[in-house]
Amino acid sequence: MSREMAALVAGSLGISRAENLLVKNIKSLGRVERKLYFQDIKPREKEIKEFISRYCSGPGDGGREDVIKKTVDSLLEKKGDPDLVDSMVMDVLGRLNIYQSLRERSESEGIKLSAMTSFGGLSMVLFTVVIVTAIVLYMINR
Repeated sequence: MSREMAALVAGSLGISRAENLLVKNIKSLGRVERKLYFQDIKPREKEIKEFISRYCSGPGDGGREDVIKKTVDSLLEKKGDPDLVDSMVMDVLGRLNIYQSLRERSESEGIKLSAMTSFGGLSMVLFTVVIVTAIVLYMINR
């Protein structure tokens, strides 16, 4: 899915020299690649996400469920570590939906995911609730 979506995005928006960057993880980019990313891709991220949204809502093989399935397949190939295109697709379609599908598929197929596979958003909410609760209880019992 990453390569297909990267080719679609690069072709439609005219950023063909950055097509290879879209299928890489942000952590794996070198200095020159980061420069290209922040010059070509990052300023047009809103356009890219709008294109992905139109593609997912359009008729044909680009349906929402099909894109979610292909994105989960792409993530499973990489042990749950999203590349730039997968990350943008997850922003458009909802990270929780995709991570839920990813977790279900990885458990059913017996694929082990990377240790820190971006489930951090939920744990951050949990930590915030625990800290706020502790502060409220401390103030009440004071």
